[in-house]
Amino acid sequence: MKYIRKHPRVDNLLNQERSLKAAWGRRVYLILLSAFLLAIVNYFAGDTIFLRADGILLTNRQVVAATYSAKVASVLIKEGDRVNEGDLLLKLESAEMLKDIAELAVRNADLSGRESELRVKAATVLSLLPLAERNARENSDTVARIDTMANRGLISSQSMSQALSSGYDAAAKLAELRGQSEVITKELSLVAASHDRANEALTQLETFYDHGAVRAASAGVVGSRVPLIGQVAKLGDELLQIFGDKPYVLAYLPDSYLFGISTGDRVEVSAGTGSRWTVGTVDAILGVADALPPEFQNTFRPRDRTRLVRIGLPQNHTFAISQKVRITGCVFGWCWRNGKTDSANPT
Repeated sequence: MKYIRKHPRVDNLLNQERSLKAAWGRRVYLILLSAFLLAIVNYFAGDTIFLRADGILLTNRQVVAATYSAKVASVLIKEGDRVNEGDLLLKLESAEMLKDIAELAVRNADLSGRESELRVKAATVLSLLPLAERNARENSDTVARIDTMANRGLISSQSMSQALSSGYDAAAKLAELRGQSEVITKELSLVAASHDRANEALTQLETFYDHGAVRAASAGVVGSRVPLIGQVAKLGDELLQIFGDKPYVLAYLPDSYLFGISTGDRVEVSAGTGSRWTVGTVDAILGVADALPPEFQNTFRPRDRTRLVRIGLPQNHTFAISQKVRITGCVFGWCWRNGKTDSANPT
């Protein structure tokens, strides 16, 4: 049977066109309304279902600070330079440090002179002691013989007195030399110890000052703030920062997220409009909470303190230090971006 297509009636053509336009208008309106409602639900409740966290890219950081009051004499690096451990960064001039080194050098020289003087005295005493001991022994023998002769009446009392006086002087000289030897030995020991400490302190201070050289304690990249020549720095003032080569993301996990995450989970990290992205791995779930930085806070949705998560990044990432990033979850380890897995951006 041949199907005969129904043709529109000429007398009702305008009404049919209006009905068709109204039907399309209702469809478009319902689609827009549904999209708006979904956007509202996603805005207020999306964080409970999907892992969406804010984060900031950080790295191990070394702060180069002034360890004494000084003036910047020369700067040998600029922001963004890569430095290795021990590289010379800048030179400082410190009149205070030079004064301390000079005073300690003078003190060291005085102790050295005093130690030399005591050693000379100790050597002199040691050389005189054997003679004094011999003189004392001989005088003691003489006094003993004179006592024997005096008992027999063979010597006068005047000779006896002279012999006793000579023996006393010899014994006194011996006792004096022995006393000087003990005192000099003790004083020499104290002065030598003080001299060693002063010499060590002077060496340490000169090594610490190192003619004002400031060197890198670790390898990394110089930060954006570099001191100017002539700038005066006080003790503890920050001169510059060196960022290490092990980047990571510190993410603020929303408290409303219903599901749990664990160490080793893969997440997607993106920045800006999402044109730059990579896949990271949850290294640690920190046992601390912190408030979101001001740049992450939402005026219409204030947050309290949220838990922190540390996410490791591959070495070939394209993010900058201190850049804000967005973290989204991966389903069963499968991450996507524009319909592709993370193989589109190999790690």
